[in-house]
Amino acid sequence: MVTNLPAKAKAKWAEAVACRYIPEKIRLMREFLALCPKHKGTSKLIMNVRRKIAALEEELERSRTRRKSSGRHLFSVPKEGAGQIVILGLTNVGRSSLLAALTNAKPEISPVPYTTRKPALGMLQYRDIQFQLVEAPALVEGSSEGRMEGPQILGLARNADGLLLVVDLSAEPVEQLRILISELEAAGIRIERPEGEVKIVRQPGVGVKVVGSGRLVDCTVEDVRRLLMEYKVTSALVKIRGKVTLEMIEDELFSSSVYKPSVILANKADVDGSDQKVKALIEEVGGAIPVIPVSCVNGRGLEKVGEAVFRMLGIIRVYSKEPSSKEPSEKPIVLEKDSKAIDVARKLHSKLYKKFRYARIWGPSAKYPGEKVGPEHTMMDGDVIEIH
Repeated sequence: MVTNLPAKAKAKWAEAVACRYIPEKIRLMREFLALCPKHKGTSKLIMNVRRKIAALEEELERSRTRRKSSGRHLFSVPKEGAGQIVILGLTNVGRSSLLAALTNAKPEISPVPYTTRKPALGMLQYRDIQFQLVEAPALVEGSSEGRMEGPQILGLARNADGLLLVVDLSAEPVEQLRILISELEAAGIRIERPEGEVKIVRQPGVGVKVVGSGRLVDCTVEDVRRLLMEYKVTSALVKIRGKVTLEMIEDELFSSSVYKPSVILANKADVDGSDQKVKALIEEVGGAIPVIPVSCVNGRGLEKVGEAVFRMLGIIRVYSKEPSSKEPSEKPIVLEKDSKAIDVARKLHSKLYKKFRYARIWGPSAKYPGEKVGPEHTMMDGDVIEIH
């Protein structure tokens, strides 16, 4: 283990986690920091806790502001469609032009810096589903420290299902991208998928269970259970993906970091010299994040955005069919990739989920049309399912 915290610090953290009153929670977290030893092994933990405290203070301030104002909070955007995608970028990179080109939205488009002052919304059509695009106001250096409504903008990004990072090929796109990534990382938002992911969901009555498609690489389930017990976590689901270490599980207890799948839109691809700058962007990210050159002037690359968002989110479309019907529903059920037949039943209706016996499948995952399968059958994009 990295931190090896004293028992008093672990007990204080458990007390902070259990607390629901924000001012008291902040006080307990500060007391935890005072008890936490300061050395290389705890540096990341301390940074994460300070980030949590800052986020709680921001939440407290927002709640005070809402109580004073009778109007709806301008940065609150309910999710719609198959996924909510936030468009982020510095000022004058063409975020509004892209929103208008990709959707039916009509945002104000102006060369004047910082024209967009509140989120603008539009729906991107992709085949038979739609994605909600949310153009956020411009980020600046220091947004993560509170400049120019930065916390609210980054809060939008944290709540989204994915991000479109827009850079301007007529300027210095690599430097713009570095600023965006720096501000996101400072706010605890990662855009490169880590080798392994952990999510701890506190759930009464289940004990400590490790679930998911990942694997533990330096520990056992009993080690995980013992670690969580030390922090007074007696009942939780530990969801893992990829290769997960005990250190990563401990980090998750303190971290407020989240991963957001992202695509880089290199805008103004119609300008001279844009191809070389696109190559520089691709080298900068090393292939870890897709880079799509686009132009709102000649339409270059715009047709690729819907497919890129679909792949970025890792989702599939499944079509339900009644046993008495010859044709499936025209409206797809949107699920995470690698979802099972039982997940479709759960999403359709609780009765179908509880009384699931078997399903018949037509489509890419079926060995033959109408294959009879059980609840653990893995679905694929375009499948038709008939549940019995």
